[in-house]
Amino acid sequence: MKRNFFMSVLAAICLVACAETKTEIKVIGDLGDPKPTFLHNMFGRETIAEGQVANGVVTFNVDTVENAIAVIGRSADRRQPVCTVFIDGEPIEVTIKDGEATVTKGSESNMMLVDAMERVKMASTPMEQLMKDYSDAREKYGEDIPKDMMDGFDKRYDDISAEITATQKQIILENKDNLVPVYFLRTGGDSYGVEFVESFLKDYKYKDCKALAPVLASISGEKNKVPGATVVDFVGKDLDDKECHLTDYVGKGKYVLVDFWASWCGPCRGEMPNVKANYEKYKDKGFEIVGISFDNDKVAWEKGVKDLGITWPQISDLKGWQCAASDLYNIKAIPATILFGPDGKVIKANLRGEELGKTLAELLDK
Repeated sequence: MKRNFFMSVLAAICLVACAETKTEIKVIGDLGDPKPTFLHNMFGRETIAEGQVANGVVTFNVDTVENAIAVIGRSADRRQPVCTVFIDGEPIEVTIKDGEATVTKGSESNMMLVDAMERVKMASTPMEQLMKDYSDAREKYGEDIPKDMMDGFDKRYDDISAEITATQKQIILENKDNLVPVYFLRTGGDSYGVEFVESFLKDYKYKDCKALAPVLASISGEKNKVPGATVVDFVGKDLDDKECHLTDYVGKGKYVLVDFWASWCGPCRGEMPNVKANYEKYKDKGFEIVGISFDNDKVAWEKGVKDLGITWPQISDLKGWQCAASDLYNIKAIPATILFGPDGKVIKANLRGEELGKTLAELLDK
């Protein structure tokens, strides 16, 4: 019984050390100025510890259970990161040379992360040349880069991005017994696809790591917007401060476009004329729109609705990016949309521009 108890605790905290274990981290080499004396929670807002400087060495001593993944930085506001490390009970040594910081001593997870980051860096190298070529084209042609040249840039970008993602996915698959996948799943999980992430996590040693909770939430949110998924309710208030539900509109016999937006969002405002045009064209043919605002200021929200001439229903909990709908549907950027059918099931997500009008025409121009 005792063995089972301790094993469950270890799994819950995603570490292999007891609560009293300390992890020592030393930063040596060309420390620079300001010195890297801050240790931040990589996936939180707090500073874990401030290092002590003595004889040209920065030393941190932190509780192993305090955090699994941390960033060493030069400033309290996190704007000058130096190196990412896994706090897992084994001593870590970070060496800075010519402005580059590398873990030169540490656990298997830390050394595997070094190797993984180098592989990703190599896969990313062609992007530097692409950016240079694009910059040269901008300098020569300004905003009038020839279409065939721009198409070439776009294809190169897509190809390089695909190679980077493929490299990261291979790294994840090769590291089922250490913490390396936690880093990549947290920093790029959405790009790997729900099926890949779910499949990997089934047998992943650290699948219960607390740092992966947002990844699991993202998977759930992505599932809620795949074609055929049933609407998941969101509760907020309208502009009259009346509590209302997304299901007050979705699943009531109309095609409903849920438009995630905010008054402060430039791209949202830029897309709004297109949304309005489609609303006017199809509102009498069984089409409705419901706006879910990511505003946190009601006055700004009201002004945005008025200035943009929005006439369809609006819902918000006025929590900005902490809006409950963000997690429910894994909304990481706006504008974003989900089109639901009359039965309350998803037809398609992320409809914008010409694609929105084309899809509505196929459904309603009969």
